[in-house]
Amino acid sequence: MKNVKNYLLILLAFFFASCAKQNQLPETEQWDVFQLSLFASVEGNPFMNTEISAEFVNGDKRILVPGFYDGNDTFRIRFSPPVQGVWKYKTQSNNNDLLGKTGEFLCVPPTGENHGPVKVVNTWYLQYADSTPFYSVGTTAYQWTSVKQSIQEQTLETMAKVPFNKIRMCVFPKSYIYGNETEPWRYPFERINSKNNFENPDIEFFQNFDKRIKQLCDLGIQADVILFHPYDRWGYSKMGSEMNKRYVRYMVARISAYRNVWWSLANEWDIPDIKETIDWEGIGTLLQNEDPYQRMRGIHNWYGSEDHFYDHSRPWLTHVSAQTSQFYNAEKWRKRYKKPLMFDEMRYEGDVPSDWGNLSGEEMVSYFWMAGLSGGYGTHGETYTNDSDTSEVRWWSKGGTCVGESPERIVFFQSILEQAPVTAMKPELNDKGDPENLNNNVYIFSKHGAYYLAYVADPSQSVEINLPGDSSYKLEVIDTWNMKTLEEKTIDSGTFKYITKHPYCALKITVN
Repeated sequence: MKNVKNYLLILLAFFFASCAKQNQLPETEQWDVFQLSLFASVEGNPFMNTEISAEFVNGDKRILVPGFYDGNDTFRIRFSPPVQGVWKYKTQSNNNDLLGKTGEFLCVPPTGENHGPVKVVNTWYLQYADSTPFYSVGTTAYQWTSVKQSIQEQTLETMAKVPFNKIRMCVFPKSYIYGNETEPWRYPFERINSKNNFENPDIEFFQNFDKRIKQLCDLGIQADVILFHPYDRWGYSKMGSEMNKRYVRYMVARISAYRNVWWSLANEWDIPDIKETIDWEGIGTLLQNEDPYQRMRGIHNWYGSEDHFYDHSRPWLTHVSAQTSQFYNAEKWRKRYKKPLMFDEMRYEGDVPSDWGNLSGEEMVSYFWMAGLSGGYGTHGETYTNDSDTSEVRWWSKGGTCVGESPERIVFFQSILEQAPVTAMKPELNDKGDPENLNNNVYIFSKHGAYYLAYVADPSQSVEINLPGDSSYKLEVIDTWNMKTLEEKTIDSGTFKYITKHPYCALKITVN
């Protein structure tokens, strides 16, 4: 009996010692960022010549994470733990001062709005890693991190107020019409006498980019990071194959640990300037093979027709990122690619002469309804000049403030879709069996026999739905522009037909 008692005391001592050790470990929430900082003075160019990584181990989980040089003899490794518990790490490097460093930390449960990264669910839809629903309502501010700091801060203030939970944004500055002729606040790489030194990244530029990604994460906003684009007078789209890969690896090491990061290989990959000069398959495969967290990966086309699509069936692509407003083709693309369909550029609200940027507010909102009820996800943009600076600033390019009429109506759209069982719904073709006759401005999205949303952009059209079963249904007629319910009533099962009396009209039908 005495031996048993001693044995129990030893077990308790080990237990309390283990608890005390865990309590002393640094803590990081699941899906948040643990950062390891190491210091070493190296000869030559640390960006080009010094390799560093660490293997993180928790039970049978082993994750190899790349590190990066962050200036001032500082090297960092950022790790986002996917499971809770004690993680141990050991560094690998071709520099002896950085080799074999060990340690551990405790991954604790997530708190607040930390739901983890966004993942694909039920083939065509999205949700957070903890199974919390995520309905993507995106916006576009291509080069907001390349403009001066005051506008960057104003962009974040705007993002905290508007409904958008995803933003498309470039790493590199953009040279284009409508106020995009200005120089960036800093150049991404050392630039001397108008020539780039791609072997020497500007640390302050990239530290600022990291900070902005983190701030978006804190706001619950997905950062759809565009790695390359053709609107470039500085030469970033012509770095060459080896520097392209080094740059992409650098971006993976710097920001992939942030749970809100998505990768977009390009804005308009098929513009001739970059279509053949960048190895899209190589870059996409690199991301698939080397991103420790397998963040969302897309590539965005130039013109609005399917002829310009990349082959979205490629295994390194997680979703379809399309520039098009052919919402009537959504079902065809969903069936072909079997991936979430993001209408990432479906024209913009604004007043520029180009037809891609002069939708009315009503049209922009209507596009969201058509995109959503076709089974895809819409993305906003706005080309009006705003009050962010004395020079020309437009939200779609430089951020600042939103001044259009669509955002508050998109909030209303978002609220309705977030109430719906979206991941269990699918679009219904209102085409009487003719797949070539889809451009009729009537969109129906349903969980059959339980929940229906329908949208009519043209008041001359009618909605017809077969409501199964013996139960009655509740009908709500919604004015999507004025954001109010026009009519509520009970309807019987069977064939239901509604002739619209209002423009921009939606129907919500639920089983009683």
